[in-house]
Amino acid sequence: MNETRRTWNPEVFLALIVGGILVVLLVPLPALLLDLLLVLNIGLTLSLLVMMFYLRSPLEFSSFPALLLMVTLFRLSLNVAATKLILLNGFGGHVINAFGQFVVGNNYVVGAVMFLILLVIQFVVITKGATRIAEVAARFTLDAMPGKQMSIDADLNAGIIDEDEARGRREKLSHEADFFGSMDGASKFVRGDAVAALVITAINILGGLAIGVLQRGMTIVDALQTYTLLTIGEGLVAQIPALIVSLSAGILVTKAATTEGLGTHISGQLLRRPEPLMLSGVMLLGLGLLPGLPLLPFAVLAGGAMWLSTSVRRRQHLASQAAGGAAGELPGTAASQLGGAGKAKQLAGAAPGTAPGVAPGTDKQPALLSTVSPLVLEIGFGLIPLVDQRLDGDLVTRLGKIREQIRDDLGILIPPISVQDNIQLANSQYRVLIRGMERGRGTVQVGSHLAINPGDVSGQLEGVRTTEPAFGLEAVWIDSKRVAAAETRGYTVVDCPSVVATHLAKIVRENVIEVLSRQSVSDMVDRVKETDATVVSELVPQQLNIGGVHRVLQCLLSEQVPIHDLATVLETLSDYAGHTKDPLLLSEFCRQAVKARIVARHLGDDGSLRAFILTPDLEDGLQQSLSRGKTGALSLSPEQADALVNEIRKEFGRLRDRADAAPVLIVAPAIRPHLARLVHRKTPDLAVLSYAEVPDDVRLQVLGTVDAPMAKEALAA
Repeated sequence: MNETRRTWNPEVFLALIVGGILVVLLVPLPALLLDLLLVLNIGLTLSLLVMMFYLRSPLEFSSFPALLLMVTLFRLSLNVAATKLILLNGFGGHVINAFGQFVVGNNYVVGAVMFLILLVIQFVVITKGATRIAEVAARFTLDAMPGKQMSIDADLNAGIIDEDEARGRREKLSHEADFFGSMDGASKFVRGDAVAALVITAINILGGLAIGVLQRGMTIVDALQTYTLLTIGEGLVAQIPALIVSLSAGILVTKAATTEGLGTHISGQLLRRPEPLMLSGVMLLGLGLLPGLPLLPFAVLAGGAMWLSTSVRRRQHLASQAAGGAAGELPGTAASQLGGAGKAKQLAGAAPGTAPGVAPGTDKQPALLSTVSPLVLEIGFGLIPLVDQRLDGDLVTRLGKIREQIRDDLGILIPPISVQDNIQLANSQYRVLIRGMERGRGTVQVGSHLAINPGDVSGQLEGVRTTEPAFGLEAVWIDSKRVAAAETRGYTVVDCPSVVATHLAKIVRENVIEVLSRQSVSDMVDRVKETDATVVSELVPQQLNIGGVHRVLQCLLSEQVPIHDLATVLETLSDYAGHTKDPLLLSEFCRQAVKARIVARHLGDDGSLRAFILTPDLEDGLQQSLSRGKTGALSLSPEQADALVNEIRKEFGRLRDRADAAPVLIVAPAIRPHLARLVHRKTPDLAVLSYAEVPDDVRLQVLGTVDAPMAKEALAA
């Protein structure tokens, strides 16, 4: 069996198929084989059509243009084979005879009319429309490529994405351009196929009349009846699959505007508002009451539309009630970030009873005038019971703890979290939006528990295997009755609200600088002014405005530096803002002022700081490149930067498995911010500190040293 697998070659198989199509063009086929190939053609096109309904993106079927060309060639070869069989034997097989006799009622006039109607539908409507859409999509895709490439480069330079993600986006952009360009050309084959079908049909009828009358001695009426019915039957057998393929192509190119399945996309928009359905039902009922029109079909359809409208209205009412109870302020805490196996245990920290709950609705703030909510949790219809307190749903309480925990950890109060239903999401799906942009989504199974594998379990569990959304750990959805058995085997078991709350907490922490608004900074400064008016008056607005303070705080929070002692931060800014307005440089001075808080987060059980450093030659080279470049960044090529980061990641991974606390990288103050930005693109869990940020009373344990020969040689050159 293994040998068979090794010899399987899809390219050879595809070449044999194309060769078989060419054989069909040349060699006369028996009627039974032709019937089989005609049915295969119909089945293949139906499979393509059904597949289009489930695609979420055109790129999921990027091979369609090539497949469209081969299907068109296959259909034309069947036209030629059927023509030879009809003209030589006066018989086209059972499939063609069935279409010629049963489908069109053994009337060649009716058959000719049906064939022409199908041809007009395909040529004038579907094929022409699909061709035009493909042309426009190809042109717009090519025109938008420079702007999209610049956007990718800008995100990469800003540190929003890493190099791997940027490379993936560029490849996707290239694939989009190739796909729509290929579809533009392939659609011309479909249009030419419709023209060829009309010409082949006319030739078959004329050829059949000539053979029947001149060679077989048939009367004109008999020859017309025989050969026209067979030709029309053959034309219908060919045109119906051609129509299906054209429809598939049209659906595929129109999928560019959505990333959902076609059924989900259409139903989500048609059922968004109940009023049009109700009005449609009323109008249908009114038409049925007109004299002469049958009332029954109109009444049935009107009743169906009204029932559907009522169902949509009831569903939206339930969703709005659930969301309304949760749309206020959601105070509270979720899990704090941990590394390794501790991440699974952290999820359990969001379970009931781990922290005192804060009643929803307290500490309400006035609604902002902005149309974009800072923090939104959108849920599918099936997750509404999790937020409905009448159904014992406590997701609101779990989410409420996030604000308090982040305030305790980082020193800022994030805006209230709005919970909303979204009928376009799957029933068990949720997503997190920050200022209107999606930052993460996941799926939970209501009524089940998530058993998370922390890495040291003693056995496997039966259930739906998945990945825990917050930390990417292996997990299994299990029945609630099997929780005790899973915990016995070493799994960390959490319920649905804990999964959602922990995932949202992690997303908020990773994007906290987007959550912190300038107005929030102004409010924080005003609170400091109540106790330290002198510090604030010296700084704002004489030396630094609120915008400058905002940018400095964003630099600090981007590396999870707590700003509880905002008075000290503002005092430091007041000392140095007269010399520089660079937020990155000012944030470095602030880091040194609050270094005790920074280091306290990384101390081991014995109170010491585990760390690793760079070799002196490498560190000196990086400092010299910084001063030599005069651009505020390390003068490293992408290859040299990758080599340096990979060596740091390797040493970090080796030491993290051995120490009780994650080690930190300590470097010279001048290169710390630039190296931290470089490292965090691929290793966000690694804290990069400077020697100036280590307090004198903290015992430092240097566990390792990083040396990057490639980067060091380039720096020395």
